[in-house]
Amino acid sequence: MKRLSISSIAAWVVAAVMLAGAAQTVLAAELAASDARFLQAAAGSGLFEVQAAALAEKRAKDAQVRTFAEKMRTQHAAVNQEIKALAAAKNVSLPDEPSEPDRATLERLRAMTGAAFDQLYVEKAALDAHAIANRLFDTAAKEAEDAQVRQFAARTLPMLRDHYAMSRTLVGEPAGHGDRIQPAPKGEAPAISPASREAPASVVPQK
Repeated sequence: MKRLSISSIAAWVVAAVMLAGAAQTVLAAELAASDARFLQAAAGSGLFEVQAAALAEKRAKDAQVRTFAEKMRTQHAAVNQEIKALAAAKNVSLPDEPSEPDRATLERLRAMTGAAFDQLYVEKAALDAHAIANRLFDTAAKEAEDAQVRQFAARTLPMLRDHYAMSRTLVGEPAGHGDRIQPAPKGEAPAISPASREAPASVVPQK
């Protein structure tokens, strides 16, 4: 039997180690479909929050709404960077724009100013969006299969709860009142409760 040279054996060992390392990297980066969907949904939601808040800082009539929007833009922009980094580490492609319904809301907001703007912004970006985000992150914090995804969701959830409480105060409701937040089934996008369609009367005068 032909004997392998030392250099041939060494080359084979190096190649085997490299292949094994590559396989381990792929396995480590693989993410459950539900975890990937969470990151994608969180990214789209975050983009909507930042873009809507930027509009509100310029167009809102109520000073409290403008202050709220400034905080939303700053804090959601920071979270968006975390989502990008985590998604890159997990080989998950993220959307580069908000969802279609959120894009439609942004178009409506761009056509508004003053009290009408305040009403739509508070309803959609403050109340509805944060009710959805709380459900989304709460579910991921409990049920995500990837430990880093769970940790990210759990770490971000207190901020989202604070945002939701702030949005309740904008419409004169108790900050701790959470009837719009219900746990989302694993892997599913949380729906908007009909209750979240209430008009924010404390911000916008009744017609």
